[in-house]
Amino acid sequence: MAREMTGDDYLLGTDVAEEARLGFQHRVWASKTTELWDDAGFGLGDTVLDLGCGPGFASLDLAYLVGPRGRVLAIDGSQRYLASLARMRDALGLAQIETRHAELHALELEPASLDGAFARWVLCFLAEPERVVANVARALRPGASFVVLDYYRYGLMALSPRSRAMERVATAVEESWRRAGGSLDVGGDVRAMFERHGLECAPPRGGPRAARPGSALWQWPRLFFRTYLPKLVEMGLIARADADEFERDFDAREREPGAFFLTPPVWGFVGRKRS
Repeated sequence: MAREMTGDDYLLGTDVAEEARLGFQHRVWASKTTELWDDAGFGLGDTVLDLGCGPGFASLDLAYLVGPRGRVLAIDGSQRYLASLARMRDALGLAQIETRHAELHALELEPASLDGAFARWVLCFLAEPERVVANVARALRPGASFVVLDYYRYGLMALSPRSRAMERVATAVEESWRRAGGSLDVGGDVRAMFERHGLECAPPRGGPRAARPGSALWQWPRLFFRTYLPKLVEMGLIARADADEFERDFDAREREPGAFFLTPPVWGFVGRKRS
């Protein structure tokens, strides 16, 4: 989110506030994530990779899923996030989680060593996502699955009633990702990348979701924009007046009967390695 997750210069930051936001985001998307894990067949005794694990909220859930005889390999480019995950792992007695610091483009994974792999909002940050997909595919055992959740057509995000400021901000967010070497349209390429590297991909799940004011799904973008709008202003991608108008529009919609927020489309893919 070329520059990528090679350390604690992660595009969105690795401070306490961002870690808390990621924890909330995990809870909002937990049910959708679990559905995909079920589709992939993740279960007891499996060795599962959590790629770009961040502070490890999904890693903890995977650890309970695979059980004490399984293994979760949690890999990230942020030492700070990995240290946070290690503290939670030790406090909860989840010895099946192994943390590893690595630059994601240079992954070294043992061939045919994984029963599954998971990456949520990771490929969109990468300059060469297909290189990472290829490395993960080689590490999967025959019949094992790679689960990816990521964006495609991010610019479809919208407020109803319409907000022109929201549209300008969505365009600016996409440009900020491009400047950092990533793409918020990467989901459109996932299925083809899977197929090129021996993973048979089921039809994707997902798309835009409509959030009503006050709901957890409504709060998800609110928390993101609260921290990211000032960064867009600093980058020169929007004016301060655009940010102020965006805030006024979002506040107004929260008080308006019938208003809703259309989330950027998030798609879930399950690619199963051919035997």
